[in-house]
Amino acid sequence: MRRPQKRKRDRGEATREPDTEGRSQAWFSSGPLIAAAVAFFVYLPSVAGGFIYDDGELILRNPSIRSLQDIGVVLRYEPARPLLNVTWALNYAFGGVAPWHYHLVNVLIHAGNAALLASLFLWVAERLRLAQARPIALLGACVFAASPMAAETVAYVASRSSALATLFTLASLRVAVSVLESGPRRRLAAAMGFFLLALATKEEAAALPLILILLDYFFVSGQRAAALKDRAWIHASFFAVVPLGLVARRLATGTWLPPPAIDPWLYLLTQAAAFPLYFLRAVIPLDPALYRHHSPATWPPSGTTVAFLFLAVVMTIIAVGRRRERPEWSFALSCLAAGLAPSSSIVPLNEMVVDHRAYLGSIGVAFALGGLLWRLGGLRLGVLVVAVLSARSLSYQWVLGEPVRAWEDAVARAPNAPDALCALGEAYAERGDPRAEGLFLQATRLDPSNYRYWANLGVYYGERGRPAEAVLALRSALQRKPGEAAVHDYLGQLLRGLGRDDEAAAAFEAAIAAEPTFATAYANLAELALQRGDVQRARRLVDSGSPFASDSDEAEAFARLRARLQ
Repeated sequence: MRRPQKRKRDRGEATREPDTEGRSQAWFSSGPLIAAAVAFFVYLPSVAGGFIYDDGELILRNPSIRSLQDIGVVLRYEPARPLLNVTWALNYAFGGVAPWHYHLVNVLIHAGNAALLASLFLWVAERLRLAQARPIALLGACVFAASPMAAETVAYVASRSSALATLFTLASLRVAVSVLESGPRRRLAAAMGFFLLALATKEEAAALPLILILLDYFFVSGQRAAALKDRAWIHASFFAVVPLGLVARRLATGTWLPPPAIDPWLYLLTQAAAFPLYFLRAVIPLDPALYRHHSPATWPPSGTTVAFLFLAVVMTIIAVGRRRERPEWSFALSCLAAGLAPSSSIVPLNEMVVDHRAYLGSIGVAFALGGLLWRLGGLRLGVLVVAVLSARSLSYQWVLGEPVRAWEDAVARAPNAPDALCALGEAYAERGDPRAEGLFLQATRLDPSNYRYWANLGVYYGERGRPAEAVLALRSALQRKPGEAAVHDYLGQLLRGLGRDDEAAAAFEAAIAAEPTFATAYANLAELALQRGDVQRARRLVDSGSPFASDSDEAEAFARLRARLQ
């Protein structure tokens, strides 16, 4: 009589008591809700945070979000990302510039992403025929939800662009994968609609066609390239949208792509060498940062750059060679590369390495980690790891919650980064901390060509009753960038205070020449004309500038001038 053979355990199945599995099923079947709850409660403390870095430009000093009545103004302010600006306007309509509700929307978006991932991960796990598909999908989604590497995307308001683009991208992918499996073709229209919303939020959504074809190759086609031909029309539809998006950007902004910050080839070299670091931080997500100051590569490349390039090649070879034994890890590596492609390839941006660029691409790593945790220790290990990640996320949210803490952390990481020093100087200046001056001066010494450092120094001196020093600093700023209307205008105000009216008038005129819609300069020049007794010129300036008033303060300034002109 043949002895019964011991059943071989499927991948992803861990040893546990049957009754324990039974009790867990009710939880696992609520994967999207649980993942969303983890994301929400882990990042809810960020609601207590304030505005930092680009938040000022996008929200505090963004005149286009002050009213939803003229939706055209809202859409045109940032024409490459019109939907994003609509969300700022909606926030402003709800509660002005109080930071908490901007943060809350970010948290809700992140929770939505976690829920969508739990559903998408379950689809992936079922395609892989994992014995414990539900718990693995849930663990992967919870790893993403609690990851500290999401902190820069969720707890920093301006990074809503990445989170919201990811929300629409994941919604599109979740609908599109059902079409890949011969689902109703009418769903393709919904998937395409979500894709268009993603592209209207941020350019990195262009990674969607790449991620979709990877999902098809690994989890529908059985890693058979020939099988992709049956669905080539679906993939072609998504890829065709990308050049159409470029045409739309050209029509809206006048440029095909953002202006390059550095040589494109050096940028591509920098990004290729940085890829292993992105992957490492996704696998061990314990080192979040608002600002990293990753230096661009040089030519010839340094030994460090060559070493990381070699590591990237080795990782690629392993991913290709082991794609059948470990498809989830091969997909993780490929998905991260696809997610980074729009921002880390042919368009050289100012910052070389930023956490939010990997937010979308890291979804594959999150799924692979979910499977690994389940195989190694099941639910207990998964819960422990999610708890550790949550604790680290909470601690870094505290850092990001206050500008001084955020930039002190950045300067500690990169003590010679002029951007971080200048930003910390701004945070100190807001508090009245005298250390601000030294930081501004240090930034100008490290990078004398950057106008913003000189401008910040000039504003600092001007606000502290040191107008002569302020004028010198502002003139240095304008030597570096003559077309900055706000700097010309502030310089004019200082010169007028010093009794140098002719120079002040020239500065206001330069501001209007640089930016013909700069309302404040019209008002200041009209005020100066009235002081000189030139009523006719003052009236012309008020008539010309008042249509450009973008907030209540500017409107009131013109109203006061009109009253004096009666």
